[in-house]
Amino acid sequence: MRRIKIAGVLIMGVAAVALSGGCISTATHEQLVEELNKVRQEAAEHERRLAEAQQENKQIAARLEEVEKGTITIQEIRDRLRITVVDQVLFGSGSDEITDQGKKVLHVVGAALKDVRDRQIHVSGHTDNVQIGPSLRVRFKTNWELSTARATSVVRYLVDHAGIVPQRLTAVGHAYTRPVVENDSEEGRSKNRRIEITLYPKDLKNIAGEFDR
Repeated sequence: MRRIKIAGVLIMGVAAVALSGGCISTATHEQLVEELNKVRQEAAEHERRLAEAQQENKQIAARLEEVEKGTITIQEIRDRLRITVVDQVLFGSGSDEITDQGKKVLHVVGAALKDVRDRQIHVSGHTDNVQIGPSLRVRFKTNWELSTARATSVVRYLVDHAGIVPQRLTAVGHAYTRPVVENDSEEGRSKNRRIEITLYPKDLKNIAGEFDR
């Protein structure tokens, strides 16, 4: 959006100079006007898509109101929507198998996201900074493997049970690298162990706004 605004200002400035001073040819002036109109159209289309995404975000958030309070959190920033689920709701300790309670939550989330079309859905797994215990290292050598496996389990559930098209989903594990709070207490570590389901614009080149970490 900033690029469009800057381009528009520059073109209008040059066009104004051209009109007042007569220092460029008519053909050049017409080209500048055409470019300005193009920038205006792009800006209008961008704003239209942003408004549609924001409206859709509100509708999705409304559908998720039935989920038990404290189970998920929802964050909206411009054209993005992030649904965060605490890991103890979805998984048992050291496991990537979704719990019965987790399935109920994902059933509601999947139903809310099923009809979304022009968005990509990124599912990311996050852990605290505590290393995997010896008994679990047979399956998960580090938190990287655990966080990725959990994100993949959520993606598989959304595909198999919510009917979301696989091409719209991505699973990734971040392990302990993106904490939301410090890992110096059990409460903090609990908040960092989470699954995030984030909706992005389909065209990632046009993503508006960034989530603050």
